[in-house]
Parts: sequence; C-alpha cells; structure tokens
Amino acid sequence: MEFGSIVFLLRFLPIFFILYYLAPGRTKNIVLLLGSLCFYAWGEPICLIPMAFTACSDFIHGLLIEKHQGKGTARILLSSAMFFDLSLLFFFGYADFFIETANIIFRTSIEKTGYPLPVGITVYTLQTMSYVIDVYHGRQKAARNLLEYAGFVTMFPQLSAGPIVNYHDMEESLRSRRMNLRQISMGAKRICVGLAKKVLIADAAGRLWEDVMTRQSSQMSVAMAWLGIIAFAFQIYFSFSGYADMAIGLGNCMGFNLPENFDHPYVATSVTDFFRRWNITLVKWMKTYFFKPLAGGKKSLLLQIFWVFASWGLIGLWYGPDWTFVLWGLWLALFYVLEKLFLGKLLEFFPAILRWAYAMLVVAIGWLFFALDDVADAWVYLQVAFGVGARGLMNHEFLFLAIQYLPTILLGTFFSLPIADAAVKKLEQGKNGMSIALTRFLEKVYPGVLLLISLVYLVGRGF
Repeated sequence: MEFGSIVFLLRFLPIFFILYYLAPGRTKNIVLLLGSLCFYAWGEPICLIPMAFTACSDFIHGLLIEKHQGKGTARILLSSAMFFDLSLLFFFGYADFFIETANIIFRTSIEKTGYPLPVGITVYTLQTMSYVIDVYHGRQKAARNLLEYAGFVTMFPQLSAGPIVNYHDMEESLRSRRMNLRQISMGAKRICVGLAKKVLIADAAGRLWEDVMTRQSSQMSVAMAWLGIIAFAFQIYFSFSGYADMAIGLGNCMGFNLPENFDHPYVATSVTDFFRRWNITLVKWMKTYFFKPLAGGKKSLLLQIFWVFASWGLIGLWYGPDWTFVLWGLWLALFYVLEKLFLGKLLEFFPAILRWAYAMLVVAIGWLFFALDDVADAWVYLQVAFGVGARGLMNHEFLFLAIQYLPTILLGTFFSLPIADAAVKKLEQGKNGMSIALTRFLEKVYPGVLLLISLVYLVGRGF
C-alpha cells in the first residue's frame, strides 16, 4: 500500500484515524500496531514474518544485554542480535542479489530464492540494530513493554522510506503522548504538501524520464540527455522528500515528532554539503553506528578512506539490491574523500555558483547509476550527455518534451530551492494586513487546494 494511492488516502487512513482518536490512553499503541500490520500485510503478507522475528529477537536481546551489562556475555548477546538481524535482512532482502553476483563471478547456476525485498525491512533493521547497540553501550534502557517496542518497530508512517529514528527518541511518546488540534492541523498540512510533491512533481518528472528513455541513444540530442537527467533528479528527490513529509505529517497527527530527512540538497555547493542535506537520518545512522566505531580513533588515513567507501557502498546498497546503487555510493564517496584531502580547500577560492555547478554535475552523473540497471547503459547515456554520439546539441523532440513538461520543470526547480520556505517565514513575521491575509491563506486554503488537485490526478490515473 503506497502513500500516494486512493486506497491509502481515502480508505485506510480515515478508518485508522477514527479508531486511533477514539482509543483511550495507551490503547492507541494497540491501534498503531494493528494498523501498521494491516498496512504491511495489504500487498505482501510475507513482510510480516521478518518484521515479527526482528521485533521479538531484539526485544529479548535488549533485556538480556542489559542484565549482563559490562560482561563478556553482553558482547556475545550483541553479536547474536546482529546475526539474527542481518541474517533476516540477507535472506529476505539480499539473498538473490548475492546469488546472482556469485553466479556471474564463479559461473555457477545456483537458483534464486524468489523473495522480493520486503517494504521497510532496510529501515526497521537499522532501527532495531541501533536499539540493541545503544542498550549495549548504556545509552538506552532496555524496553520493558513488548507492545510499545513492537509499535516502534512496525510504525507504518516512516518505515517505507524513513526517516530513521532511534528508540530513545520515541520511547516517551510511545508511553504517553498528548495531541492538540494545532499539532494535528500541522501534520495534515504536511501530508498534503508531501502528497503534492509525490503526485504533482515526482510522478510527472518520472513520466518525462520515461519519455526520454523511449528514445535510443543515437536519437538523443545533448539537451535531451540532460533534460532526462534533470527529470530523474526531480523524480528521485521529490519522491523521497514527499514520502518523508507525509511520514512527518502522519507522525504529528499521531503525537510523534519525527526528524527532518531532507534539507534542499540541490543547493549544495560540495559533495560534503550534499551529504549533510540528503537522507539526513540514514547518513547520520551510518556515521554513528558503522563509520565511527570502525574508523574512529587513531587509525591510518588509508583505513579511514577505506571505511568511507565502505560506508557509502552500504548506503547505496540500502536503496536496493543492485550493484548500480553501490556504484552510486562509491562515486559520491570518491569526491567526498577528495574534498577532505585537498579539493575542499581548493573550492573555497571559487565563487559559490561554480562550487554549486561542480557539486550538481557530480550528483547528476551519480544519478545515472541510480536510474539505469546496467553500468554500460549509464556509460553510453553519459557519453551522449557530453556530445559523443549525440544527435546534435538540440532537436525538435527536445523542444517538444521541454514545452510539454515545462510546468513540471518550473515546479521542480522552484521547490528544490529554499525560496518558498524563506517566503513563508517572512510572511509569518509580517505585521501588515497583507502578510496576515497571505499567511492565513497558506495555512487554511493552500493545503486543501494541493490535496484536491493531487486527488484529481490520482483518480485520473485509475478507472
């Protein structure tokens, strides 16, 4: 069940919220748990198997680790918890990926398992792993209530694409949370904005990307190739950002405060800056629980570089079981390392517009690995983008697509920049009648208009 679907918006969500708001006190956790299980079982009931095992395993391991705190037994229990989590992730999510890789390298014919990557498994696996690690290091008390912990593991708003949260940030809200109409109203507005990002910008940009990809590389002009890259960049950003907005909004409506996950990554002036703005909670998790424990301290420069590449290779793999995702992570890691070594200081001598152009060029090339299933296809596409084998600099097909999708391009450009946020803040600080009127319009009317237009587009795509 997708956030941007009629089934979710007009069936599941109203029923869930009616039951949730009617439930008194801690019984809301029961509604949350049952609603989350229904959400995941809707399309793939098999998703519940690894989720249930992971929740029960880490709940028990957390209690045992705390009981044997500071002893060698605690380290054994931590290793056991990591083994169970990673085994389930491997079997249900990445077994076919490694089997296919082994078949290619060793020329074997091992049969695949046929299990699809369960929705949310990469998110809740990281969350439960961070929980037992925090318990082991004494940063977190072990959970005593399985219902509350299961609600944290299965919470449907953020498990599809994040943000990734820690149990200690959610523990108090799971035990007792107070909601008011203002908080619910803010959450509803955020849901409308996130839905509009996904339906009105990301999906439209995705159709532009598909239209570009229907042309053979020999029929593409340089301008069309870059139009396709821009379209995919908008599609991937507004899909993830839209889902994150909806997750945060749903959390607000339920009494939870989920962290921000994106901060206008397309205004970054370096790859390092892009890392600070893109999928913030995932990068933070990898830095806290993977990179620092392995590369922290007085390690050699070569080892630190190795662990940077390993971290970003794993971040790429987090997005999906394919080597092109790994290459995307490694590509960005290469420039991150270069900036830490010397390139960052060199960039300081250039104006901001040139630093931005450099960062966006690196990011845009990386998106080709993300978008295409084959490295050879990405290489051919990249050659066309730089004029090798292209059908001229510009052609009529490019002009046709550019005019047809001009609203999408303009919307994507405008909302990729922090202009809208800055304008809203300035309006909120205004004291004159016009500022107050526009602020009220944005608060009361604008989200409803976005919701209505988004639903029209969703209905128009179905029967």
